[in-house]
Amino acid sequence: MNRLVITKIEHHKKKYIAYILMDESRNIQELQVFEPEEQTLLNHIYVGYVEKIVPNIQAAFVRIAGGQKCYLPLNEVKAPLFAKKQSEKKMLCEGDELLVQVIKDAVKTKDPVVSTGLTLHGHYCFLTTANTRLGVSQKINKERAAELLSFAEQICPGHEQEGYGMVFRTNAESVPFPELEQDVLEVQKQYEELKSTGIHKMQGSLLYRSLPGYLTRLKAEDYTEIDCIYTDEPELYQEISAYLPALKEKGLLQLYTDPAVSLATLYHLRGNMEKLLSSRVWLDSGANIIIETLETLTVIDVNSGKNQSRKPETLFAVNVEAAKEIARQLRLRNISGMIIIDFINMKNKEQQDKLLQVIRSELKKDYVPARFVDITKLGLVELTRKKVYKSLREVLK
Repeated sequence: MNRLVITKIEHHKKKYIAYILMDESRNIQELQVFEPEEQTLLNHIYVGYVEKIVPNIQAAFVRIAGGQKCYLPLNEVKAPLFAKKQSEKKMLCEGDELLVQVIKDAVKTKDPVVSTGLTLHGHYCFLTTANTRLGVSQKINKERAAELLSFAEQICPGHEQEGYGMVFRTNAESVPFPELEQDVLEVQKQYEELKSTGIHKMQGSLLYRSLPGYLTRLKAEDYTEIDCIYTDEPELYQEISAYLPALKEKGLLQLYTDPAVSLATLYHLRGNMEKLLSSRVWLDSGANIIIETLETLTVIDVNSGKNQSRKPETLFAVNVEAAKEIARQLRLRNISGMIIIDFINMKNKEQQDKLLQVIRSELKKDYVPARFVDITKLGLVELTRKKVYKSLREVLK
């Protein structure tokens, strides 16, 4: 069973919230660092003002609160809710005012990215206007998934006419239907308030402030795989207890109170963070991988390092070890975009195929969509990983 640690860390005199999932051997399986809440706009919903449409790049520039300029890809204009419409003949016009949600924070010189497809999160479900389908997490067994889908059809009878879809999360698998119904009703109420009052607000207005990132992440966890959730921050303990009371009631949530050793010290967070910010990662075999991240591309090189054996079986074993560690590093560093990997060259076709099977299998463990793309003529492996959050390096810059 896994344990989850949520604590605060300091880096360059700034406080961050660290979210760490560890296995029973205390090996870090997932790590995410959330920056101070005031520095992120992620998932907030605003009344945006369409300042300019640029057909050449298929995008519009939208202003929100504080004059913040945002980038709206035209393919993200999905079932928009307008507060003010200049022309009914065009989907989007300069001068339009509409509801937008921030789907990517600003990165370096890039503006935040917004979408008109709105998403509202409940404890066990989320509502989206990007489509009107009803759905269930693929991680839920088929029998329970069928029950949940039937239940969703009962409590969301007019979802298509009202312009939204509803999806049950993995953590809804063992929750009683009355509790699920209450959760759905609360999300539906938020949506109705956005539609009825949001469209009458002034341009730039903040309509919906999302939960702190760590709470949003915590809601989506599969608690059946976790035996304890620790925090040594009373403020975080109270916040989690208030928003997810079931975790406290079931005894999952524990307040760590040892004044001599903090959780950050107990689990060597500082040392682990330094390793994750380093470009070189050593493997148990003596081999190593080098990770270099550019603005839109990450290049990873697998080296035999101290392992000097050139036997085909050894090279294959090193590549398999590296593939597993690379998938883990992508999760821990939160690397996204295009990823190119240069494995140690293998001539055996059967071993190459087995390596690709390992890569695909490891990518399935990722909570962020990640997939194998292709092998180039030079033998380089291409992967992609969806951009959901900033990378660890971007957060701690």
